[in-house]
Amino acid sequence: MFIRGNRKFLKALALAVIFTSLFSLTLASSQIVLTVEKGTNDYGYEFPTMQINGINSTVTYYCVNVTSQVPSTQENVYLIVNNTPILVQNVFWYYGPYGDQQWLSSIYYNGIYHMKSFSFPSKSKKYVLTTVWKYNGSGLLVTFTISNGTSSHQQVCYLPGTYGGVAATTYPGTVVAGYGNASTAYLGKGFNVSISTEYLYDGKWYVPPAIIDGFKNIADSAVYGKAYLATGNRVFVVYNDTHGVMYYVGEDLAFPSVIISGNKVLTFPFGSLWVIKYPNGGTSYFVNETTFVQGATVCPFGNITLPFLAKNPLFSHLTSFILNKTYYVTSNYPVYCEKQFWVPQPEYVFVLVNGIYEPVLINESENIYVSNQYTTTLTTSSQGQITSDQTITSTATTTSTIASYVTIHVVTSVITYITTTVTNSAELYKGVIITVAIELMGYLLLRKK
Repeated sequence: MFIRGNRKFLKALALAVIFTSLFSLTLASSQIVLTVEKGTNDYGYEFPTMQINGINSTVTYYCVNVTSQVPSTQENVYLIVNNTPILVQNVFWYYGPYGDQQWLSSIYYNGIYHMKSFSFPSKSKKYVLTTVWKYNGSGLLVTFTISNGTSSHQQVCYLPGTYGGVAATTYPGTVVAGYGNASTAYLGKGFNVSISTEYLYDGKWYVPPAIIDGFKNIADSAVYGKAYLATGNRVFVVYNDTHGVMYYVGEDLAFPSVIISGNKVLTFPFGSLWVIKYPNGGTSYFVNETTFVQGATVCPFGNITLPFLAKNPLFSHLTSFILNKTYYVTSNYPVYCEKQFWVPQPEYVFVLVNGIYEPVLINESENIYVSNQYTTTLTTSSQGQITSDQTITSTATTTSTIASYVTIHVVTSVITYITTTVTNSAELYKGVIITVAIELMGYLLLRKK
């Protein structure tokens, strides 16, 4: 009776056995490739290298519960002066509405950290960090600013030498990290901070064409967190219970996307700067939308490289789109304000579900049916072998489905590959197994209902 009445349980258990024996699962078809590494991380809003003139970030502190000292929020970029990458940091510590806040500007130049700090009382929960740099022919002028809406503070630093642009080996942006001196911040239950970032080019501010999370470019770190993209160009950094395993997920939260509706070409992320190259050789710039021209090419400004998807040849084209009405899509949820549209080539579009942008892979003409009532399943298949210093591909996902329509695939835990030699993999696998077990329990409960 137990066996006959619990076939779904046995099926789920079998999937768990397959998972634990192979430790190698492929991503569902609509998943974005993610990178997971053991150790510590920085969480926040980063973007691919672009030759820009400044970064502006609005940071809102809803809850800063931690199990260590208060973490910093850092606006970081590497600038090349005299052929040397210079770390430029605009750093802020939020101590809550009843304490004095701390602000620091820092430039690592000629082997020395040049720092200026400032302490000020403020009960605001929202702050704007701005870092702008300008080359005058003989040196680089870097201006740091912080504002809380009612008052602002500014510090200026001059770096003599030849400016060589933004360093191409790092990812600029704003992250929640440790509290200084190569420290690690341990995010606690309820931690919730949002970051909205723009870049400065030719005197105007734009949203980056790709938003990424999970790169560790500085000595300070944070653990037990995750990030997701919401409306208003906001990345939320929140607590993530990884069951004691200190691994982190690096991912593309958003990347360039194009749809065609009637005579309009619509782009995502909203507010990003794009270039259209016409068949006759002409070019022009636009934000959010332009007129459809058959055979024209549109691409985000900046000649960017996507750090994760670039590893997959299928999506190497996602920074350039030739305008053709190739795949027809209908959706019950608006995609960039449209429910019927075309996509020019296989790509991800982003659907706003429960306040979070979720990726949906479009690679043929199809329907997208999104509902708040999901049927969860565990999607698995085997791929590759485990090696100690090369590649591990493992993932536990929930697949949202309605009737026969496959819609949103939400990653709950991912171990995609480890870039450094694995010296203590048992702890990592233990955490993954626990996570999968929890997913299976949730699956059973939902199926029972």
